[in-house]
Formats: sequence, C-alpha cells, structure tokens
Amino acid sequence: MTRFQTSFLRYLRQALLWPPRKLGLLPALEKVHFWQELIRRQKDNAVFTKEISAAMPPLWWVHDMYGHCLYRQYWNTGKASAQKIDQILQSANIAPNARIAEWGCGMGRILRHMPEHYECYGFDYNPEAIKWCISHLSGNWLVNDLMPPLAMEDEKLDAIFAISVFTHLSQEAHFAWVQEIFRVLKPGGIFIPSFHCQPGTGQLLPHEQARFDAGNLVIRGGVKEGSRIYTAYHPRHFIENDLLANFDSVQPPISAFGQTLYVMRKPETR
Repeated sequence: MTRFQTSFLRYLRQALLWPPRKLGLLPALEKVHFWQELIRRQKDNAVFTKEISAAMPPLWWVHDMYGHCLYRQYWNTGKASAQKIDQILQSANIAPNARIAEWGCGMGRILRHMPEHYECYGFDYNPEAIKWCISHLSGNWLVNDLMPPLAMEDEKLDAIFAISVFTHLSQEAHFAWVQEIFRVLKPGGIFIPSFHCQPGTGQLLPHEQARFDAGNLVIRGGVKEGSRIYTAYHPRHFIENDLLANFDSVQPPISAFGQTLYVMRKPETR
C-alpha cells in the first residue's frame, strides 16, 4: 500500500467516525468491536494463558483501555514499556530504592513489570482497575478522580510517568494535572509523559489540522473524558511553551510507545 493510499484510508476512517462521534454513537460501536475482537482472539488467549502463569485482567477492560482483546499484546507491550521506563530512570540517576508512580496505570500493564527494587504506586480514575490491581498485583494502588488531587503528600515522589494519559484529557485537565504532578514530585524529580505530537497524514480532519498547525491543542470529544476514544493531539509548541514550561528538559523528546515521550525534571529550586 502506498503512502497516499494509507493517508487516504486514515482520513476516510476519521471522516466516517465524525458523525457517530457527534451523535454519541461511538460507545455502541466500541461494544461491537469488543465482541469481534473477543471471538477473534479466543484461541491465542487460551494458548497464552497456559504459557504464562500470571493473573490476567478481564478482557472488557483490556479492550476498553488498550483497544484490543489480546493478552499476549497486553503482556509484551507492558514488559517492553517497563524496560524503557527503567532505562530512562537509570539514565536520569533515579536511585534503585526510589518512590515512583504511574498516573493512569490502568490494569497494571506496565507497573507489574517494573523492577521490585522501586517502591511503586499506581493511580487511576477507574475504580474497577484499581480494585483488580489490589487483588492481583503487588504495589500500592490508589483511585483518583478525573481532576486532581492525587492521594499523595507534597514532594513525595522521585519520579512519575504517564503513558497515553494526556492523550485522553481536556485542555483544562492538562493544566490541572501538570500542576498536581509538579506538587507531588520532589525537587529534582523526573516526570515522563507521552503525547500525540505527530499525527499521521490524514489522521486529522481539515479543521483539526488547521488548529494543530497553529500550535493549539486538538480535542476529539463527544464521549466520556478519560476514555480511550476521547482523544487529544498535541503540537510541540503547546507542550514546550505552555504545558511543561515549569519543568526542565532532561533530553530531547523521543518516539516511544507510538507517541512522543518527554523526560522532564522538576527544578531543584523554584
């Protein structure tokens, strides 16, 4: 398939989904996709659960959070992501016994693979996810609301990461949560968020592309904020000049997890 064909199909998909989004029909389409995925992945899931003697979350929540019903993908991407986060923390001189947290931990996909020498905390706005993590995984698991605060004292965390979380929040929530993360991080602490900075050609509709090119946040709503199908796209100007302006950059942003990853440090002094 040529690049033009890929871009056209991407654009066509977004154009076809725009009316259902405006009419509030996307959740119904998500349920249809879930049942299709469930049937399609049944055999592979049965094989994988025999290979891995570990607790696996309910498939509805796997689909709701990650867009698929494949345990193998849930496990392997979580493990690879944890290794990447650990490498970043080590390169930023975060000590092995550090207190680290994932904000937007979901079903523990990443945190369950983090090295045991860290003191780990997981935060999520979905109480069912936190309930499952408490019952099946080690670590500290806490529920938060869609808006701050976190159940954490000031300047208690050495590092906090948020993978594909800002990608599902309103502009108001972006700024509120960055301020909250700044609060809970120790001076010199590391913040690792990911963003949709490089939408593919055709992924944004014309009016969205114009807004993005002007350096403004693009929000696709029409569904519950925080859900996977509530989507935000982030121009780098918005992130670097507005959203993360109070943090110091540790390294240039990199492509990781299918998004753009920033590694930021809270200044030692304000």
